[in-house]
Amino acid sequence: MLVQDIMTRQVVAITPAMPISDVLTLMEQRNIRHFPIMENSGDGRIGDGERLVGIVSDRDIRVVGGSHPDARPGVTMRSPVREIMSADVLCAHPLDPIEESARVLREHKIGAMPVLEGDELVGIVTAIDFLDALVAITGVGRSSARLEVEVANRPGALAGLLDRIASLGHNVSSVFMNERHEDSVVFVLRIEEVDEQQLAVALRAQGYSVLRPAGN
Repeated sequence: MLVQDIMTRQVVAITPAMPISDVLTLMEQRNIRHFPIMENSGDGRIGDGERLVGIVSDRDIRVVGGSHPDARPGVTMRSPVREIMSADVLCAHPLDPIEESARVLREHKIGAMPVLEGDELVGIVTAIDFLDALVAITGVGRSSARLEVEVANRPGALAGLLDRIASLGHNVSSVFMNERHEDSVVFVLRIEEVDEQQLAVALRAQGYSVLRPAGN
């Protein structure tokens, strides 16, 4: 799955001159927590485009005028948003894998990234979008059972497990690696429309180490 598959395409962008109070009002009206900030890059003639110059979040606004260590001296709700925006903006590309972009959000402890294609703002992706994607790709929203199975850390071990489940007449909807050790790997599997206890018993009978659901 790529960033373009989960990003919001209808982006609400603002200018750096907008008063912070107006930004807050717009956030509340649109139920949006992050705004990319765009500025005209030319001299205003037809054909001149805009460029991304910053991003502002509801967290930036909450500290304005207060005693928080991150509050900037002299900045009030009447000040332009350029006074509090983050100018060093981390961006994603529409074709970035979502796991790479999620890693960037996690490492930098940010809640959103504008999505640029060249210099064009084509979307924005947020932490909520990544959580929604996680729910979708794990199949949690569909009727399925969840198993954790430990197999040998060698080529073909996972393929063998999947073949064995298929031979029992079941369809695996998603697979994730949960733990990796020198000699073993633990996989989390979602299997459609099956009694997880019965499948666990069947796999144990064929020599597999099923960690969850726990055996009796």
